[in-house]
Amino acid sequence: MPACSIPLQAAELLSTGILSNPLHDLPADIKEAASLVEYVGSNEPCMPINWRFAESIASIKGLEGAMLNVLLKRKYGIPYQKIVIDTDHTQLYFMSPLLYTYSLDGKDVPATLSLNSGLEKYFPNYDTHDVKNLYMKTMCTTMYKTKDSRFYHLHGSMNPRITLTALDIPKSHETEVSSLDRAGEIFAEKVAEYEAEAIETLMNVKYRQAGTVAYSKEEYLASEHGKAHAHIGLYELHHVPNTKQLPTWWSPVDGKTTPERPLFGLKIVDLTRIIAGAAISRDLAELGASVLRITCPGVSDMNVLNAEMGWGKWNAHLDLKKEEDRNQLRELILEADVVIEGYRPGVMAKWGFGKDDILKLFEGKEKGIIYAHENCYGWHGPWTPRSGWQQISDANTGVSYGFGRAMGVDEPVTPVWPNSDFCTGASGAIGIIQALIERAGKGGSYIVDVALNYYNQWLINSCGEYPKDVWDTVYAKAGRPVFHARDHMVQLMLPLLRILKEMNAPIFKDGYFERRENPGVVPMRTVKPVLTFPEGIVKPGFQVGSRPNGVDKPVWPADLTTPAIA
Repeated sequence: MPACSIPLQAAELLSTGILSNPLHDLPADIKEAASLVEYVGSNEPCMPINWRFAESIASIKGLEGAMLNVLLKRKYGIPYQKIVIDTDHTQLYFMSPLLYTYSLDGKDVPATLSLNSGLEKYFPNYDTHDVKNLYMKTMCTTMYKTKDSRFYHLHGSMNPRITLTALDIPKSHETEVSSLDRAGEIFAEKVAEYEAEAIETLMNVKYRQAGTVAYSKEEYLASEHGKAHAHIGLYELHHVPNTKQLPTWWSPVDGKTTPERPLFGLKIVDLTRIIAGAAISRDLAELGASVLRITCPGVSDMNVLNAEMGWGKWNAHLDLKKEEDRNQLRELILEADVVIEGYRPGVMAKWGFGKDDILKLFEGKEKGIIYAHENCYGWHGPWTPRSGWQQISDANTGVSYGFGRAMGVDEPVTPVWPNSDFCTGASGAIGIIQALIERAGKGGSYIVDVALNYYNQWLINSCGEYPKDVWDTVYAKAGRPVFHARDHMVQLMLPLLRILKEMNAPIFKDGYFERRENPGVVPMRTVKPVLTFPEGIVKPGFQVGSRPNGVDKPVWPADLTTPAIA
């Protein structure tokens, strides 16, 4: 047996870290369903990151396959299907926003996380705020040392103007600054004026802007907030009993709701943006679900992410400031089985679409609703109301400090990829599949709680880091790159992507990618679905392409295979 085997360890993590983990309340037949999940791939890790990201996402995808197997047997009466997961391929799942290409003037143009006029031709820019200096906007979202020698992670969120105003940074810098280094110096000087507790209060209380002190994993787990979530695994599922709401699946579509597309006919209203929440609905669309994403034309969004995160979704606009649009959204939800919401806690409740509002909407109905909501900090504890993002969760829970110290620097460093975003998204999709199974047996409605911090505490407690000898080997092969707290994610991802390609890492095989024609928008080449079914009965994929915001009508189409809602 090799000293290190990612496929073997992914299987072990699925078994002990998830299926037998007392923090997970899973269906009784899940272990039998998971016995058909097989892992293949390279033994040794190639990613110079100390956390076991490869095993983490592979085990979570294994749980997704096992949960789908339970649904296939209970709903369709077919045997559990063999599912093969290639752990090399699976790592591309959390790298995908940086790997797709799109066709422009007959050429394949690579993805970029910067605004790109070529991409804007197909996915218009929805950055509605006025900070135009790319350097200031970029360095507004990273970590700096405080007056008392802690590190604080600033975040520009969807409006970096709030952070600039909070730190009293003059607008003149937006015309004068011409490098990331100079922008970083400006933010570093400002953050150094504050002790950690003071800037925490400034951002999260006074300005309600995302930000966090960077904690070690020990500090986080010992905190009041960490302790409030100690009883939770990857997600938390709540049954809301209602004697009027009978056990039921979703309404099938004749000839189309079959094991081939096992979630076909399932209608999902998607109230999300960016990555984690969007990944939940994208994963379900991959299995056949019909997703209608609703955004507001005046609310900021990131077109560079929508191109990859939008697969399988129609996109419509509704302005929730208008009563007629709120009524239209209620009608869409009443026809749906699932609502996914990913805005800051309390935002959708302000417009009448919070958890309690949705439950009340279905109170007298014969069919219950599944309401999944995703946030950064989790749904218990003092930090629940805060705004947050992937980098914030990584810093808050100690994942960033773990990466920095593994490289030999005593400072937190964001561990490169939006791993916690994607793993949280996959966990949310699994929670919804389980809720569908439970609703079919018990009736009622279900709440799925999912959070970036839930995943990260599971990563820390159940998955962990590579042993020192394994880490030393993979780190040496990569040339021992050293990153620092101030490095923005773009400054981390591009160099690491180059290192992996120079190493001929096994994760970039052509067979892990596919070309999608994406009619009406633009052809794209991107990462294939991770779950593979060698017997060919289940066929993951998308019946709707990736579409820009607001191009579809906010109605459910009669034909759920239509690529556009005109």
